[in-house]
Formats: sequence, C-alpha cells, structure tokens
Amino acid sequence: MYRIYTTQNHNNLTLVTLLQLFQTERCTATTFFMGTARLLKLLSLFMGFSVLQQVRGWVISVPKTVTAVEGSCVVVPCQTQPHSRVIWYKYHNTVYPVVYDGHSPHKVEDQFEGRTSVVGKATEGNCTLKINDVRSADNNIKVYVWINPDSKSTQKFHHQTVTISVIERKAPTISIQEQIMDGDILQANCSIIHSCPSSPPSLLWSKSQFLKNSTVKAFSQEMQGQWLYTETLQGLAMYEMHRSNMMCSAQFSSFTTKSQQKTLDILYKPVTVTLMLAKKAVTEGGSITVECAANCNPPPHTYTWLKREMGQITKITSTLSRKPFINITRDTFILCIAHNDIGEGQSDWLDLDVQYAPVILPKSYCHLTGEVLKCVCQVEAHPDAVIHWTIDGNDTLPSSFSAFSTNQTHVLSGVISGQAQSHSKVSCTATNTLGNSTKKLSVNSSETSFLSTWLTVSIILGFAVLFGCTVLIFRKCSRDRPPPGSVCNNTILSRPQGSSDSVQLQSPIYNNPQRSEEDDSQSSPYRPESNPEVESRVSDVYDNDCVTDFHLIRAQQLHSKETAHLREGQKQSLDKTVDCNTDVYLNC
Repeated sequence: MYRIYTTQNHNNLTLVTLLQLFQTERCTATTFFMGTARLLKLLSLFMGFSVLQQVRGWVISVPKTVTAVEGSCVVVPCQTQPHSRVIWYKYHNTVYPVVYDGHSPHKVEDQFEGRTSVVGKATEGNCTLKINDVRSADNNIKVYVWINPDSKSTQKFHHQTVTISVIERKAPTISIQEQIMDGDILQANCSIIHSCPSSPPSLLWSKSQFLKNSTVKAFSQEMQGQWLYTETLQGLAMYEMHRSNMMCSAQFSSFTTKSQQKTLDILYKPVTVTLMLAKKAVTEGGSITVECAANCNPPPHTYTWLKREMGQITKITSTLSRKPFINITRDTFILCIAHNDIGEGQSDWLDLDVQYAPVILPKSYCHLTGEVLKCVCQVEAHPDAVIHWTIDGNDTLPSSFSAFSTNQTHVLSGVISGQAQSHSKVSCTATNTLGNSTKKLSVNSSETSFLSTWLTVSIILGFAVLFGCTVLIFRKCSRDRPPPGSVCNNTILSRPQGSSDSVQLQSPIYNNPQRSEEDDSQSSPYRPESNPEVESRVSDVYDNDCVTDFHLIRAQQLHSKETAHLREGQKQSLDKTVDCNTDVYLNC
C-alpha cells in the first residue's frame, strides 16, 4: 500500500476514484507508477501549486546549488518556520543516507561523519547546513532537509534538493610592487579563494629577516558564491632586502598550499664600495689593475678614481669598473667613487703593497768607545731585508762580537758590538728578493766625540751666561731710572766748552743756611775742581738717556750763575731743588 501526502483540502472524490480505478483494472505495477506520476501532475494543475515547495503549509528557502572549495567548508543556506529538529539527507533513489542528525549522530553516513553541523537558531527558523573539510568526493551530491521528523504533520522535501559543486583548491596569489626605493614603504598582498566565510584559512608569510616592524591587515570579499580572503603586509623597505624572496601560504584544516615566490627589487645607492686587485703586490715602477665593486641597484654608470702619490691627488673619471695604473711608487693610495641613478658611494683608501729593493739609511753609524765597537745598520726594504756584516774584509764576525736586529714597518735595524781597533773597516749589506745595497760605515772614536760634545756644550753655556748678564743689566737700569722730567741739583754735570773728551763735575751746592761764605769762597764759581773718581763714573754713563735732560738744565743754570757772579760778585744759591740723588744717575 503506498501513501501519498497531500494537503488538508484534498478532494476525497479524486482519491476514491483513483482507488476504484486501480481495483477495477488491476493494473500492473508499471502501469500503477505511470498513472501515479500522471495523477500527481494533474493534481498539481488542479490545485494550482507545486507540492515541491509547499506541503501542509511549510515553506523552505534553499538554493539550487552551492559551490565549495576543496579543503574549505561549505554552507548550505536554509530558512523556514521555527522548528524543533531537522535532519539532512543525501538524495538517493532507494535509500535515505543521513548527512546530519543532531539526535542520532551514529546514523550519519561515514562520508560525512564528524564533518556536518547545523548553524543558526531553530527558534528563528534557521536550518542551515555546514559541511567542513570539503573533499573531492563531495562533488555533485544532492542534499535535502526534513523538518520536525518526529511530528505526525512532518513532510519530506526530497524534491527540493541542493546540489554541491566542489572545485579544486587553488594556491594563494601574492603581489608586490615591481620596484621599491630604499626607505619607502613595501606593500605585499596575499589572497586565497575559499567557501567558508566563518572560518577562512590562515595565511602565513615567508619574508626577509630585514623586514621588521611590519603590519598586516585582512579583509574578505564575496565573489559569486565564494569568498576572497586577502592580507596586506606593510613594512619599511631596506637595501639588504634586495633580491630576497617573499611568499605566502594558506593553511586549511587538513593541508597547506603555497604561493609563488616573488623576488624583491629594491633601488638604492652604492652602500659598500670595495677595491679588488688582480695581484696583491706590485714592484716599484710597475703597473697594476684595480677593480671597483659597488653594492647598489641599479649598477653604477660612472666611476671616479683618485690616486694619491707623495701628497698629490690625481682624479680620473671613467665608465669602466676596472682601471690600470702604471709607474707605481711606494706610498701610493687608490680610492674609487661609484655613481648610479640613486646616488653615490666611495671606497676606503687602498694602500698598495709596493715592493722595492733595500736602501741603507743615513742613520747607520759605528762608534768606538775604548776598545768596544758598536755599529748600527738601518735598512728600509719591502719585503724585509737580511743584513750581512763585514769587518776588515771578513764576512764572518769575530767570536767576541754579538749581533741582533729589530724590525719595524719595512725598516730593519741591525746592531753588532764587540772589541775592535780604531782603524777597523766596517760595512753592512742588505739583501731581499728585489736587490741588495752595501754601505761602508765610518768609525767615530770616543775622543773625537767627547771633544765635539764638550765644544758644543761650552758654546751653549757661553751664550746662556751672556744672555743672563744682559737681562740682569737691563732689569737694573729699568728699576733705577728716575721718572721722566725729574732734576738733580746735588751734583752738576757739565761738559767743558771746547773739550769733547772730558766731563767735569761741579762741587755740590746745598741750600743750607748755616753754610759760611768762607766755604763758598774756596770753590771757584767759574770752574769747579775735578774729581777723578767722579769723572770716571760720569764718563762711563755720558751717553745715558737719564742724564741728557739733566745736562741741558744744568748748563742753563751754570750760565745764569756765572753771569750773576760777574755782575754782583756774590754767591747765590740755586733756585731749584731736586728730589733725587746724583748717584742714581751715575749708577745708570
């Protein structure tokens, strides 16, 4: 007996007529099913609605197809009236495979076990199905929902199915700027297509270690039933990141897919410039080729070469990274400046390894103290030289001699000492791979050396004593000299008329009221008696500046006094007094 579910307003006459038709004609099973299908079609037209969409007043809203991405989840939207329970089935002609049953999970088919759930609230009529970890075997299956299966009024919606279309998973795509300037912001995008908006896959970045303090922003976009999930990474571009690779990977629940690698193209000026030599050493006067290697992007288009010799710098501009230099001398330095479209950078000064034959320096000597001879031979050479000694034509040093050497940068000092005679002949020879040099050393005895030393010290001491005396005399004269304009009246210095070789000193005249006329008459008013001691002292200081003004003033006073004696015959004292003593001027 077959049951056919219809609406409550179904016409009983139609059902009775159908049963009588089956009983009367005794149709075969094939005829029965054909008639049933034809009858349902007629009933549909008769009642004016589709039994696939409305049964006993239940209305559901589901799509016809959904697209799922392999490895992602898929959501089958379903909306109906508030309910208590739903069961989802996989459509089959004869059996009813369960896709989801919340009350009896053990009834779920092995294909869907642990992968299905119903999201949303039943009280709101949400019957949406979610299938996790979509597989390729899920492609083209049809599912349908059964609302309230425990109720007598329940109906099956097996004719309203949803087809699940599974597409092959794709690797995430990555995009980066083609060229980035050093110091600018780097931006990279990684995108993945999925079908699970509630649980998008995780994106992982594989980036340069020099990309620090980067930030990531994420957003999703719906695309024809699928979702595009994108993460944008931003950070500061640095020249160390040039030619490094970046990629991203999408991690789903059961597998991971990787994007293609992207190589960064960072533009930057020359940051390290290095000079490289075709050969490490060069012989003095020879030639050498130097290569200028610059770490930059784009490559340099111009090179500036600087060559420094003997303090002089020569500048050369070229487009080639290799430059030959000829006629190299010792103490030669090379520098390179590389230029590209972003900027420029320079190398350090390169000190060329210039090799040369030995040269014996003038500092070499021999010194004989008593019977002990000491000789020093200083040699400049590169590579380092070896010193050989010869004494009186003998290349082998006597057993009484000791020898040692000290080596500084390219300068070797050889020392020998031992008993020898003053007439010994000594020479030293320096040899390296580029040549040799020989020099005869003169022997200086200790007597000659002592005499020259004593003579030098004596001269220096003589100059020192002379200088000290000069300083003392100058300081004494400066201290004893009277102030300008002062006049002494204690002693009158005058140069007699008509004589240029003697100086006479007039007797002192004091402004003393107790002085007798007899004392005054003993001295001539016209020519005072000379004092040899005073004359000698005056003669020594005749040209002293401190007496010059005194002579002029005293000459005028003497002239006035002589005129007064002739006119009156009397003595009179001088009108002026002074504050200083004549000895001061004599000491000057």
